[in-house]
Amino acid sequence: MSLNNKQLEEINQALESSNHDLQQFASVASHDLQEPLRKIQVFSNLLKEKQAQLSDESKIYLEKIIDSSGRMKSLIIDILNYSRLSAGGGQKARIDLNELINELKDDFELSIHDKSAAIIVEDKLPVLYANKGQVRQVFQNIISNALKFSRLNVSPIIHIRSQRIKGKSFQSGIDESGAYCLISISDNGIGFDEKYATSIFALFERLNSKDKYEGTGIGLAIAKKIIDKHNGLITANSVEGKGTEFKIILPIMQTPH
Repeated sequence: MSLNNKQLEEINQALESSNHDLQQFASVASHDLQEPLRKIQVFSNLLKEKQAQLSDESKIYLEKIIDSSGRMKSLIIDILNYSRLSAGGGQKARIDLNELINELKDDFELSIHDKSAAIIVEDKLPVLYANKGQVRQVFQNIISNALKFSRLNVSPIIHIRSQRIKGKSFQSGIDESGAYCLISISDNGIGFDEKYATSIFALFERLNSKDKYEGTGIGLAIAKKIIDKHNGLITANSVEGKGTEFKIILPIMQTPH
């Protein structure tokens, strides 16, 4: 079914309204929500310094307050990051993905050591023209999830593969001089039911308990929005108990659109 101009105009107006509402919320979140939250954290930490005077029950309640305020701060920051993606595409520059992955290995050094994890880059990754900060966040969010959602007593192994392809399609053929690259990031973690393969990219979508795994459920929504803004595609395949594979298609060069 094709859409006429009036329907397209209505859809565009609805999207603009939605983006405006998100920007308004971000404006409130940047100050009006963070300031009282900061006070809760400050006074909670002051109280924690005097916990020797508290009953065991009060100590438990205090820890719950500190944990909850920490999660709220993470949520506000993630919403702000998501809303900022609606404001503009950001500056594009030359990015060597090999260097970017090495930077992330350094960032995740402690987690990698603690979990005896390994990040294996199996192919030489391409050089892209894109927004480095945003593309970095995509890889950071996916690798972070791979380290976080690992199986009990199983060391996380993350494989990163890459190949040039002809077109913007997951069925596209390999082409050494193709205009796009296909990047695969796979792990041997807990996986998920594939019926959720689309919904994991939705805002606030969580497949696991917040008490068992940290996070706000926004990371993959941010990743998808960044890939969309770079005229790319992202998808995920998974088997429960065996692992997950994320596939990303990005153009080698960005064209104005």
